[in-house]
Amino acid sequence: MSGALTVRTVIDGTEYSQDDIRRWELDRARTALTLLKNRIGDELMRELLTEDLRAADRAMTPLPGASDGAWRSAVTEMEIDGIDADGFLTWWQGRLASADRSALLAANPEHYLADSADGVVEIIETIGSGPLRFFLTFHDGVAIEGEGHETYPVRIGGTGRLADGTEIARVMHEFGNGPRGLRIRLTIQFPASAPEHVFTGHQWHFACEFLNWLEGAHAAQ
Repeated sequence: MSGALTVRTVIDGTEYSQDDIRRWELDRARTALTLLKNRIGDELMRELLTEDLRAADRAMTPLPGASDGAWRSAVTEMEIDGIDADGFLTWWQGRLASADRSALLAANPEHYLADSADGVVEIIETIGSGPLRFFLTFHDGVAIEGEGHETYPVRIGGTGRLADGTEIARVMHEFGNGPRGLRIRLTIQFPASAPEHVFTGHQWHFACEFLNWLEGAHAAQ
């Protein structure tokens, strides 16, 4: 027999679809991953990923020079009904300011470490095909001004650097309220010579982490 696989599952007299089971699996996978991250802790996480981080440094360090100073943007835009800019920013910036490890790590399965100290966030997350360690500093004067940037009253920019000081990323998170609710535009720039999957991967990375943060902020209202 061949053809599409169809599974009928009944629990306590209620029938569930394959999508129902996959949703259950996703929820439990998130819970299991959060448990493991918390048990591992930051120091051991750095140790476990040492070889991956060395490989990422070797791949990323030459990119600014190979790009001759050119940068390329990856942009993700979101419109949200059910929470406004003030409500979201109060919650989200509170998580950053308090170094809420659980909220930061749980937002994306590829968040391995987020350690905030003295205004700098040490981050280990997937950039491209594997984990990269960089240090993100939020500051004014980040040279990212996408079309219509003046329609976003709140603009939060920053610079990401490798451990040796190499500038490897620039970010701009923009927030505003519109007729259909909260508007968010998330931009990250990498050296223009970076592989294509670095850019597309981070567009999806942004979508995932901010969806989870938005759900957290909405639940806290």
